[in-house]
Amino acid sequence: MTGRACVFGEVLYDHFPGGQRVLGGAPFNVAWHLQAFGLAPVLVSRVGGDAEGRSVRVAMREWGMDLAGLQADPDLPTGRVDVSLDAGEPAYSIAHPAAFDAIEPAAPAGCSLLYHGSLALREPVSRAALERIRDTAGMVVFLDVNLRAPWWQREVVQACMAAAHWVKLNADELDELEPGQGGTRERAGALLRRCGLSGLLLTRGARGAELHTAA
Repeated sequence: MTGRACVFGEVLYDHFPGGQRVLGGAPFNVAWHLQAFGLAPVLVSRVGGDAEGRSVRVAMREWGMDLAGLQADPDLPTGRVDVSLDAGEPAYSIAHPAAFDAIEPAAPAGCSLLYHGSLALREPVSRAALERIRDTAGMVVFLDVNLRAPWWQREVVQACMAAAHWVKLNADELDELEPGQGGTRERAGALLRRCGLSGLLLTRGARGAELHTAA
């Protein structure tokens, strides 16, 4: 990769029982780790003008991250997820609306890779912003599928996969998006061919991961 990575999507706080909160959101976590590798990503997201929004800015500044793409919303709150346990499995209640639902178009200079998830595309404003950025010529697009009911629409995710070069999803998401006959490898290959992808990364929890490529 010769240019910087543009990371688009949600930044939020996960709130756990007992009062603990953790800064996250899949796109934010990717940007955070890219910064740790010295790759200076541009995070395009939006937070509220609230205490948690200010905390996001402080954390990014202390980590040396570029804040140029982080927008401030005068009305909507910073993203929030309330995490609980249901029969030993985590359950997520994602607040709506949130500032990341209203991301405005931005065109970061010098970026050759666009990473984005699917949660921040639940509202038309942020979807339109992503499409504007994605139309920038020459950018490789990496889609990280993250299906969180009820905050996803099949047609939106399918359109994003068709516009991507690389897609990452887990086995449950593969079952949802590519049902039918055959095992995971066969269906992952079918999805890769149908969407014209360069590669598809399928994560399988404790069973590891599979990388499928067009070549």
